[in-house]
Amino acid sequence: MKLLSLALAPLLLLVARQDAAVPRPAIAAIVDAYRQYQMVGLGDAHGNQLGEAFQLSLVRDPGFRAVVNDIIVESGNSRHQDLADRFVRGEDVALETLQRIWLDTTQQQAVSLAVPELFRAVRALNASAPPDRRLRILLGEPPIDWDRLKTADDYKAWDAQPAASRDSFAAELIKREVLGKNRRAIAFYGAGHFFRKVVSQSLVTILEGSQTKVFTIWTNAALELSSLQADVQTWPVPSLALIRGTPLGRAGLSSYLGPNAGDVPPQWLAPMEQQFDAVLYLGPLSTMKMARPQPWRCSESALAERVRRANLQRPGFGERIKAQCVE
Repeated sequence: MKLLSLALAPLLLLVARQDAAVPRPAIAAIVDAYRQYQMVGLGDAHGNQLGEAFQLSLVRDPGFRAVVNDIIVESGNSRHQDLADRFVRGEDVALETLQRIWLDTTQQQAVSLAVPELFRAVRALNASAPPDRRLRILLGEPPIDWDRLKTADDYKAWDAQPAASRDSFAAELIKREVLGKNRRAIAFYGAGHFFRKVVSQSLVTILEGSQTKVFTIWTNAALELSSLQADVQTWPVPSLALIRGTPLGRAGLSSYLGPNAGDVPPQWLAPMEQQFDAVLYLGPLSTMKMARPQPWRCSESALAERVRRANLQRPGFGERIKAQCVE
């Protein structure tokens, strides 16, 4: 019996490993996905520096630029789409004018005066690209007009409109500007916008509900993947792995959120393979670096308006933002 067990050991090991997730070079795998999909959703944790660096590497890759037309970004008021188009085309746009893209956001906790590196990278790439291969950045935020909102009731009335939903607006934008024009796109969003098991709806559930399949990717930043599959620690960086039917896919989403996730809606608590198609591996947790938005100076002229807008959204919210400014 002992000899039989020894003889079966290699076979059992082989069977156990057949369902293991298999890494692929991440950029090549994403480019290959466009053979089957018009839309790819790359979800990440806000502030993940490795994730942001990977996005820039992806956009700069010639293979990516050969097949992708548009990049949809979560942060940026779509009222200013013309400013974004002009900037990435290489036109001169005054900094104070360009900043309105990110100042006029509903996300006052993360509002920034800085021009994102992604916009600068796309502008530089477009400078040497033929017109039909220039990348376009689509602004995914609903077109809020802060000048017309004077009171908290004004904001509540605007926020109650279906058009104010960030996921619904982005889905309609993609249907119109990407799918309707037979283009291909990638969306860089917080991962929650790509959940398939949700409380109400997400960007992906809306698109897939209208028969548009989306290839969704989770950027790992809070789980030591080698705890689920030991050989992950040997994977090249960056790697992408399909997760359906693998240990990475069978694990619950809650484990991917890490110990600091806070309260998680029960609707999210599904196996990861029911939420995402693939996982992006950027290295062990020891290499992860998270960054907060750059603090504002108290003397910044735009701070008062930022505080006003925040208070329209939630009483006292603006005072908390103002208290975080630096001299």
